Amino acid sequence: MINTTRNKRKQFFEINITPLTDVALVLLIIFMIAAPLIVQSGMKVNRPGAVSSDVQPEKNIIVSVTAEGKVYLANTEIAPQRLMEPLSVLLVESKSKIVVINADKKAEHGTVVSVMDAARRAGAEKLFVSTTQIKPEKK
Repeated sequence: MINTTRNKRKQFFEINITPLTDVALVLLIIFMIAAPLIVQSGMKVNRPGAVSSDVQPEKNIIVSVTAEGKVYLANTEIAPQRLMEPLSVLLVESKSKIVVINADKKAEHGTVVSVMDAARRAGAEKLFVSTTQIKPEKK
C-alpha cells in the first residue's frame, strides 16, 4: 500500500508583484515629465498684444477662433451656433467655470462675440480673452 499523505504536500503559490510595481513607477515618472510639455491648445493662433495681459489660469476650457473664422473646442472644429451644448457639458464638469477665448487678432469681431455669448449662456462664470503680453513703451 502506498502512503498518500506523503504525496499530499501543501503547495503555496505567491505572485511576485515587484516587476509590476517597477513598470508602474516608470510609467508614473514618464507621465510626470511629459505632462508639462503638453500644449494647452494645438491651434496656431496669432493673438493680439496687450500691456495689461494677465497670466492665464490653469485647468480652464479653451475655445480657439482662427483668422478664417473657424471655432475649435478641445482641438475639434465646431460650428459657432452649436458651441453652447458641448461647452455646457464641459462647464458642468469644471470646478472653475472659466472659459478662455484664444482668438486670432485677424478673427472677425462678430465670431468672437458669438463665442463669448455661447460661453455665457452655457454657464461660464468668467471669460478671458487670451493675449500676448507686450512691454509698455517708455515715455
